[in-house]
Amino acid sequence: MMRNIPKDFINELLSKTNIVDLIKSKINLKKKGKNYQSKCPFHEEKTPSFIVNNEKQIYHCFGCNMHGNAIDFLMHYDGFTFIECIEELSILNNTYIPYKKNNYKLYQEYGKKKKLYDLMKNISYIYHKNLNQKQSIKILNYIKKRGIKKKIFNLFLLGYANLKTTQQILNISRNYNTQDLINTGVININYSGKKYDRFHNRIIFPIRDQHGKINGFGGRLLKINNQFPKYINSPETKIFHKKKQIYGLYELKKKNNLKYLIVVEGYFDVIVLKQFNIKNVISILGTSCTKEHLKKMFNMTNTIIFCYDGDKAGRKASWQTLINSLPYLYKKKYLKFIFLPKNEDPDSIIQKEGKKSFKKRIKNAIYMSEYFFKKIKKKHNIKTVEGKKNFFYDSMSLINKIPNKIYQFFLYKLLKKKIGISNNDNFKKIFTKKHICKKKKYSLMRILISLIVQNPQLHKLQLNLPKISKIKNKGIPIFLNIIETCKKKKILNTGILLEEYRNKKIYFILKYFSNWENMISQKKVKKTFLEILNYLYIKKIKKKIKKILLKEKNNNLKKKDKIKIWSLKKKILQIKKS
Repeated sequence: MMRNIPKDFINELLSKTNIVDLIKSKINLKKKGKNYQSKCPFHEEKTPSFIVNNEKQIYHCFGCNMHGNAIDFLMHYDGFTFIECIEELSILNNTYIPYKKNNYKLYQEYGKKKKLYDLMKNISYIYHKNLNQKQSIKILNYIKKRGIKKKIFNLFLLGYANLKTTQQILNISRNYNTQDLINTGVININYSGKKYDRFHNRIIFPIRDQHGKINGFGGRLLKINNQFPKYINSPETKIFHKKKQIYGLYELKKKNNLKYLIVVEGYFDVIVLKQFNIKNVISILGTSCTKEHLKKMFNMTNTIIFCYDGDKAGRKASWQTLINSLPYLYKKKYLKFIFLPKNEDPDSIIQKEGKKSFKKRIKNAIYMSEYFFKKIKKKHNIKTVEGKKNFFYDSMSLINKIPNKIYQFFLYKLLKKKIGISNNDNFKKIFTKKHICKKKKYSLMRILISLIVQNPQLHKLQLNLPKISKIKNKGIPIFLNIIETCKKKKILNTGILLEEYRNKKIYFILKYFSNWENMISQKKVKKTFLEILNYLYIKKIKKKIKKILLKEKNNNLKKKDKIKIWSLKKKILQIKKS
């Protein structure tokens, strides 16, 4: 896929992106010497071993060995595809991706997406403006009755689709065609060919991504009508995918390293809780919590608190969410649940009880483990052997989905206690792990390659490449390839160098050497680099001398051989002096 984007643009994008600022926007970084340090976001650790190098524009964890450039970080941290990473960085740097025109299809797709974002922004403006018109006074009063102040509904860009909206949207089609408007999911065409607004007569909730771009809309009827659903969302489009969308994400003051996230069902739940200054509240547009939602949320926090409506559907959704979440409970990742009284939702309960009581509910939210066993226990009579057996197997089948072995162990222990098993021996195996410590192999060629990978600016030195190419060493072709690439592309940092080799056979070799500990201090990098090259060349000359000297054993050493040896030794002296 990266072949469809010019390599030079990707390198330019990386040169504009400061990896320290990018990572700092997602996790806490503290300056330590020349580097920035943090606890690794990819594994559990007590002391920080995650390093971000501003000069090389790369990151590395000495604990789990995760490393790479800005694109690698977005791929691992946010779960983006390569193209999504480029789009993310282009948005951050306010640049347009110049897809190669020979790949017309991809070029066209990107253009369509950009056009959709522009249209959604214009349509949202129309909806929001309509909410403040005289003909929308009933809607405005309804919103205010729900305790939502102007400052809050402006923050969330609330709008209204009235009788004039369809025509207003069609009026902006001077710059767009009918198909563009249909592609937004807002405009539909009925059987008679008449165009109409899908969200007509509904309160509008723009759904924004973390950068504030509008992906879609939610709409709510003011009066409940059994003929039509109370809430509707945008259909699936090129920019709106319900299983990935999170409502309220953009409105969070802080988007990472949150103490917790509260997940609710509805738009008004998010807005009203925000009005009561309950922070870190989002909605996943209903109750279906997907793996995409979970990955995104667990990147933002270690603790997710689910607070669904207090009806039958809400209880059912809580259990399904727990099951879906089990494979994502790594290390310090936790789930908690708030169960509301029957027929209450977060909006209604905070209006009745107030902020203080709701905060108490957050504090008393129950951990997954408590809810887990309570729920399964309801299905089985554990006073009988058969009930215990079924309770055990149902529990085990779910516990085994959890990747965290320590968490598994304590759940197993709790499970045994509930069914009366006291022997621990059968559970010791889950702890047993063989830690194999491999010794690092040091060689001059490894050190040489690591030096050029970690310090691409060394290509500026006056190097005799034809002379180096004659050195017969396994790593020389790789070394020369890197030097020539750096010279040709004028590469000065490791992050861009790694990107230049992405999808090539030696990419992982370079990635490995980008953080390989070569034991060379930064002050001695240049000197060591030249000394190794000289040493390898001297070694080559000495092999030649040795080969000539072998003739002496057979009394075949001629005068020209002696002159050759003298000449080669002279070369060695010249190299040592240089």
